[in-house]
Amino acid sequence: MYAEHTPVYTIAQIVIALYFIWMGIKNIRLWDMNVQRIAVQNLPAVPCLLIGFSIQFTGAFLVLFDWHTKYGATLLIAFVILASTLHHRFWEMKDPMIRNYHFLLITNNGAIAAGLLLLI
Repeated sequence: MYAEHTPVYTIAQIVIALYFIWMGIKNIRLWDMNVQRIAVQNLPAVPCLLIGFSIQFTGAFLVLFDWHTKYGATLLIAFVILASTLHHRFWEMKDPMIRNYHFLLITNNGAIAAGLLLLI
């Protein structure tokens, strides 16, 4: 595990994985809020969340344990894209402050996805 990596690369890989694990735990704790956010879009909220968390945690643990890291990073990139387009639809928001905030979140997620590309 991490045998071929520099110390900086190893730390970065662990931090990326822990970020997704931490955010997954946070969002599970906010289960009811997330169910409501998805249900508003006429999607089956519970299946969407279960699939999303499965992708998120599988990818994060693959990256954390440096086992099939490329597959883990690919899963996390797919998760980021899906979650961003589902939750941060800034183009549909009327209030400029809320629109700008969600635009910021989606661009941050783009940067996270770009960082994950470095693991592939």
